[in-house]
Amino acid sequence: MDLMDNIQLRRSLLTKNEDKACERICEDLKLVQNCSIQELSERIGVAKTTIMRFAQKMGYSGYSEFKYAVINYVNTSVRQDRNEEDVITHAENVYADTIRLIHHTCDESSMKKIAEKIIHADNVYLAGMINSEVSALQMYYSLLMFGIRATVLNSVEAVKSVDLCVGKNDLILLYSVSGKSAVIKPLSDLKETTGCEVILITSAGSVNTDADETVVLPSLSVQRGSLLKDVPVYSVFNAILVDFISQAKQNGINSI
Repeated sequence: MDLMDNIQLRRSLLTKNEDKACERICEDLKLVQNCSIQELSERIGVAKTTIMRFAQKMGYSGYSEFKYAVINYVNTSVRQDRNEEDVITHAENVYADTIRLIHHTCDESSMKKIAEKIIHADNVYLAGMINSEVSALQMYYSLLMFGIRATVLNSVEAVKSVDLCVGKNDLILLYSVSGKSAVIKPLSDLKETTGCEVILITSAGSVNTDADETVVLPSLSVQRGSLLKDVPVYSVFNAILVDFISQAKQNGINSI
């Protein structure tokens, strides 16, 4: 069942104001693509809580997860309609539209905080498997440029191999697009025994993990045949984070 069929099936569950939001959203899905929940609330003329309840009644954990579903639906629909000569332009547009959503979940204060934690950590561990390993490796090489000690953990075995090395002043950046990586459980155990801090970077709307902080990035489905479909989005996030690290270094925040 696609997004629009699901909405029509559940529409009878909506209150008057929720149905008003539903009607406006169905008329123009780009409203959801381009607007934060605050902006959409103002455009439609209903409360943010009304939009949140609408998204939940549609079966989503919240507005962010509903937004990603809308983006995926629109991208898939356009993909089915386009001609072969439009492949490059279409891919450009889809990636650009998705990347433009990053600022909705990554505010400046949280990025500054993560950058400073990286700088102050005794050691930084970058965890990620399969396609997420690419993102971990990118950050690894970026941190080396700043003289920041880092280690890549690309398997459960790699996590277990450092259990006697990790200390409470260390930081783990865990990349997991799905939020279901096999390294999540051993990293949770490592956090519990050592007291280290874990920051999860994911595209999953809801993740069962005890990470100290979670950054949710937008995801896309345009390149369904590729394991690396979300890597460009995570590369942009990494580039933004590196910029904050550079700024912090320039402002005199140094590792200890």
